[in-house]
Amino acid sequence: MSIKIKQSLTESLIKIERKEFDEETIRTLLIVSREYLKYDGLVKELAHFIAHPKRDRGIFHKKVNSRYAKFKLIEEQLLKKQPEIKTEEELNDYMLRGVDFEKIDSKLFSILYFDGLDDLPESHLIKYAGYTKAQAKKTLKDNYTKKDNFYYLNTLRTKKMISLLEELPNTNEDKEIQKFISEGQELIGKVNSSINSLLKEIRGTIHFYSVFDVNSLSSDFENNFKKILNEFNIDSKYTNIITDNIQDILICLMTLIHDSILEFYDKNTARVYLCAHLENNEIKEIESISQKKSLYENGVLALYTNYKFENKSNSFPLFVSELKLKNYINENDFMNENIDHSTNEIPWISAKRKNEKMKK
Repeated sequence: MSIKIKQSLTESLIKIERKEFDEETIRTLLIVSREYLKYDGLVKELAHFIAHPKRDRGIFHKKVNSRYAKFKLIEEQLLKKQPEIKTEEELNDYMLRGVDFEKIDSKLFSILYFDGLDDLPESHLIKYAGYTKAQAKKTLKDNYTKKDNFYYLNTLRTKKMISLLEELPNTNEDKEIQKFISEGQELIGKVNSSINSLLKEIRGTIHFYSVFDVNSLSSDFENNFKKILNEFNIDSKYTNIITDNIQDILICLMTLIHDSILEFYDKNTARVYLCAHLENNEIKEIESISQKKSLYENGVLALYTNYKFENKSNSFPLFVSELKLKNYINENDFMNENIDHSTNEIPWISAKRKNEKMKK
């Protein structure tokens, strides 16, 4: 047991107990404890984020990478010359084209469908596709074969067999062969239609749920630090002290994650940033100051990701908290900033103590 590590852990925990901690305290706590975190959960993920601000793997990365891949494919499709589209259904169908479902790059397949499936609410999948997650995953595994960095739909084998049979002499006169071909083509049609519908549902559904929630974070801190405190013979009371201060710890974590970089499967990157968030609220220059005040009074702190594609910029949420903006930021300071959208980056990016309260 390292005495220096125990001392560093204890100093950080005492600061949390006395409510004297800030983001640097939490940074130290997670960096020092990182190699002793037994569970591959939220706390370990956050510790990795803080230690290595450029991430190309991990729990959060997997979710955001899948969402980005779905967005990118739709954006690429919309850049193509569009046919005449008359209905919303035709538009949705057009937007989801561009991905061959019979032969798919194995990396993209895993990101879109296996990771994408994990990112969907099961209730949505049951309602719109008629599958549970377990059933959908089994269906994909049963109907695809991986070979040479690609996933191939198994009906391609049946297609090839039918093609070979059709090349045989006098095939048209053999009733058994014709029956096999007819039944095979019917089966291929049914399987292809079913698989394509499932893939479109997974690929075409992008939810923006936060990549974690506070209850899970609190529980993960508790589970990990019970073991760490026991291992270093530190008073177990600090487990409850951490969970009792989880909201202030959360704001420290958010400021520490701000400015992190996510590297996607295609090497494009997204920057994580802090912003104010208010559902369905857009503030324009012509609007009255009262609407900006509404953002201040009702808005919450959030982490968004921003990436560039084809000279355009796109943002979507990584984590939306329940931390009220007004509890951490001075009203005059906020009102004096040029914030014209509820998801604009905010300039308050450090969590410090002021009059014994956490402020930004």
